[in-house]
Amino acid sequence: MRTIILSFIFLTFYSCNPWKYAAEYDPKVDFDSFKTFGLLNWDPQNDKVVSPQGKEYILMAIKSELEARGYEYQKTDADLQVSVFAIVQEETNYAAYADHYAGYTGYSSVGVGVGVGSGGAGVGVVGYGVTPYPYTIYANDYEVGTLVIDLLDHSKKEIVWQGVASGRLGHEEGNKDDIYNKMSILFKKMPVKKVKK
Repeated sequence: MRTIILSFIFLTFYSCNPWKYAAEYDPKVDFDSFKTFGLLNWDPQNDKVVSPQGKEYILMAIKSELEARGYEYQKTDADLQVSVFAIVQEETNYAAYADHYAGYTGYSSVGVGVGVGSGGAGVGVVGYGVTPYPYTIYANDYEVGTLVIDLLDHSKKEIVWQGVASGRLGHEEGNKDDIYNKMSILFKKMPVKKVKK
């Protein structure tokens, strides 16, 4: 897998292939019991697919989303620990196109016969040259990015919430607003709503 310089895995949003967001959480967990959150060490594997600027935006956006829900950032021994893991995979899709005139030096001809007999006049199709259309198949390689965010109960060392976002990547670097917007969509799936100010 080649290294790509990305501001974030959620970069270019393709209308034909929108990003998908999913999350799961433990319904037995009282999320109001958590007061603080911290960021676990950044996984070095993430640096293969996320640029330094992207890393900064991701962590800032996560911090913003959790603070908006009333949690306070704490560098060590926080109630909730945040883990981030990024993956990029190569995928291929295929499309077939009919090449209607491939192989023809000219258009097919249609022969029409006209006849008159004792029973009257008639018109009939004598012949129509038809050749099955050949198809050309095109392969399109693209990259799919996936970001996994885990919230762990620090005291029990258990995942209490996991959010996943996945979609097709472009090659342009995303901007801060783009990343914050996608993080906002993902964190809407958290069972704790933003605190109204």
